[in-house]
Amino acid sequence: PVPEPAADETTRPRNDAAVINFEGFGPAKFGANEEQVRMSWGRPLQAGTPAPGASCYQLFMDPKPESGTGIAFLFEEGKFARYDVDVPQHVAPGGFSVGARAEDILAAFAGRIEVQPHKYVEGARNLIVSPADGGAARLIFEVNAAGAVSSWRIGVSPQINYVEGCG
Repeated sequence: PVPEPAADETTRPRNDAAVINFEGFGPAKFGANEEQVRMSWGRPLQAGTPAPGASCYQLFMDPKPESGTGIAFLFEEGKFARYDVDVPQHVAPGGFSVGARAEDILAAFAGRIEVQPHKYVEGARNLIVSPADGGAARLIFEVNAAGAVSSWRIGVSPQINYVEGCG
């Protein structure tokens, strides 16, 4: 008889590099317009409203998940600049999702990762990953004080560094 694969290998979500990567989301590359991102997502998205005098806004899942935001696509000056994820269903490059352990991420991206303290949460930190090809985008894992990923985002500068989305 053929041995059964370990349950965590068959049930664990995997990164689909054709969709979630350092270039954008699916066929919508960073710099794309809202219509291109909506087409890449393929499901309803609700547009947030920019603050007065600002051009930054986000598109949110519609309906939103029971907890968190799910995935949110950020635009500034009409251009797709990043997306944020706070649910485990979407998997970042490297195969990590919400709930992953910081030490696993640090080991997987050794030589391509910078660690910074979190701006607001004592003991929490951000793990900033550079792409293997040296591109401009960055992947940031927000890690809580217990060492688990609470959210992650991927995008281009300067928007990737905005701590509160558009805020």
